[in-house]
Amino acid sequence: MEEKQKGSESKIELLSKTGLFSGWNNDELGEVLQFSENRKIDEGETIYASDTKPEGFYLILSGSVGVYSSVEETILAEFITGDIFGDFEFMTGKNRTATAKAEKSCEILVFPKKGQTLDGILNENPELYAKFLKAFLLVIAGRTRAATGLLKENSPVTRELKKQLYSDKLTGVYNKTYLEENLQKLLIEPTSLIMMKPDNFKDINDTFGHEIGDETLVFLSKLATHSLSSKSTLVRYAGNEFAVITPGQNRDEAYEFAKKIQEFIHKTDISPVTNDPNFFVKLSLGIAMYPEHSENANELIELCVNLPLVGRKRGGKCILFAEDAE
Repeated sequence: MEEKQKGSESKIELLSKTGLFSGWNNDELGEVLQFSENRKIDEGETIYASDTKPEGFYLILSGSVGVYSSVEETILAEFITGDIFGDFEFMTGKNRTATAKAEKSCEILVFPKKGQTLDGILNENPELYAKFLKAFLLVIAGRTRAATGLLKENSPVTRELKKQLYSDKLTGVYNKTYLEENLQKLLIEPTSLIMMKPDNFKDINDTFGHEIGDETLVFLSKLATHSLSSKSTLVRYAGNEFAVITPGQNRDEAYEFAKKIQEFIHKTDISPVTNDPNFFVKLSLGIAMYPEHSENANELIELCVNLPLVGRKRGGKCILFAEDAE
């Protein structure tokens, strides 16, 4: 009897330390235990499987439990002594979306015990049910606030998500999505948008193959990233077309900057990629200025995006402003 009492006291202590039952008194926690049951789980044994109806939620009394995705058997979370798991799906009535297994032999407290339901608890002890429901809602609200905190503008999680969203998979520089979603925010002072495209990139693909073409883009992107000023941003817009955004630049400065980029690319030795010391990239560039050509980011992109193609049709190695397309 004494051992059983000590067991109940240790369970009550564990329950009181969980977010769900924090603040409950011993009598209330004792009532929770009356509606619960102990289970011993062997290492590797499944506690619940994905896409099954929840029977309850669980408090780990000893050992550890892993929760795995149903598709790739990837571990999503690991719970240890004192942790509660499986509560959300049980309370919402949704089928399990993952599988829980004992990582080590463990003992768990299951609420409610076999043969008992929440409706049954409501009928037997409505005050306990109401308190439990309120506690659950508070826990969910807390989780929501925590998730919102993680996703604040400058949080590490948000920065990593943006990095994934805005990074070009091939070159590692910013991508088209970044340009389209952020250019307007950058237009707070005279700004140049320079779009550039190799005149002879088809020759690279035809002569050396598309894989070498991709490697050339990566090679040039890395060189350009290191050579641009700190206030300039390089973007891979689409295919072999790139953009450079530079705040604080007037028309004359933008033209001189475009010339420097062009000369840099024309002189760059790409033989480390092509193994041909005689092949060089030729480049045409287009320039659209804020606010001279437009105060709208999308319009600036539209004015600029086809200028390199116009330059190539005019013989290549061109630098054109938005009005030069006419």
